[in-house]
Amino acid sequence: MNNLMELDEVREVHIIPGEWDIIAVVEAEKGIVVSSDERVYDIVLDKIEKTKHVQDTNTMVSHFSKSK
Repeated sequence: MNNLMELDEVREVHIIPGEWDIIAVVEAEKGIVVSSDERVYDIVLDKIEKTKHVQDTNTMVSHFSKSK
């Protein structure tokens, strides 16, 4: 959990019950050539999957959200 929080793009980490152990909320900015979705996948492949103790990932990209 602490290893994930050390990554600049990771905003939140939550321990959850069920098939997966942790949810990591990642923030990625859209670039001129690369979409934010592509940037998220780059972060997962280049950083999160290489983080110590991470064995597998499942990526979900939010296209709309609301919060108070």
